[in-house]
Amino acid sequence: MVVTARDLGIRGPNLYGEPRHPVTPGMLSDSEALEGEPAAEIDLPDDHGNRIRLSELANSGPVAIVFTKDGCPCSIESQPFFNALADVYRGRVSFIGVIDADPKVAAKYRDDFRVPYPMLSSPDEAVFRAFKSERSVYVTLVSRQNRVVKQWPGYSRSMLEELNRELARLADTTPISIDLSMAPEATTSGCRLFRPVGE
Repeated sequence: MVVTARDLGIRGPNLYGEPRHPVTPGMLSDSEALEGEPAAEIDLPDDHGNRIRLSELANSGPVAIVFTKDGCPCSIESQPFFNALADVYRGRVSFIGVIDADPKVAAKYRDDFRVPYPMLSSPDEAVFRAFKSERSVYVTLVSRQNRVVKQWPGYSRSMLEELNRELARLADTTPISIDLSMAPEATTSGCRLFRPVGE
C-alpha cells in the first residue's frame, strides 16, 4: 500500500526552519528510560463515554498511544500521519489518543481531524506524568506483554519511518509506503502537557 500526501490531506510543509518545540536531551533520556518497563495503566473514558484500559487492550495486541494537546498546532499538523498509520495497521495494532480535555472536546477533536481511533479524555496530568510525556506529540508503543517497546518525544520524518517499521514488525507484516515529504526533518514536540518538577 502507498499513502500519498494527497491521501493524507496535507497541502503544504508542516514546519519551516527550526522546530517550534525542540526535543531536549532530557526528554530523550526520560523516554529511553521507559523502554522495556511495564507500561503505566491508562483507565480513561473515550470520546463516546466508554472506559478504556490499556492493560486490556494490550492483552489483544500491541498498542500505540498518541499524546495530544487540544489546540496544539504540532498535534494538528502531525495528526494525518498517525491517522494513516492507524488505518493501515487496523486490526493488528490498536491506536489510542490521550488528550488533555473533557470527553466533549475529545469528540470534537476526533471529528474535526478525522481521527480513526478512540480519543481518551485526561483533563489532569496524571497519565501524562506517568508516561513522562511532558509535551504533546509524544508517541508510546506498548507490546502485547504490556511493556513499553519505545517512546518517541516528538515527531519527524525519521521518527515516522521508525514508527512505521516498528508497527510492521509487531504486526508481522511489511511497512507501508507513506509520503513523509511534508513531515519536519528536525524532530519537534508540541505544547506542554505539564511542567517538570523544578521548573
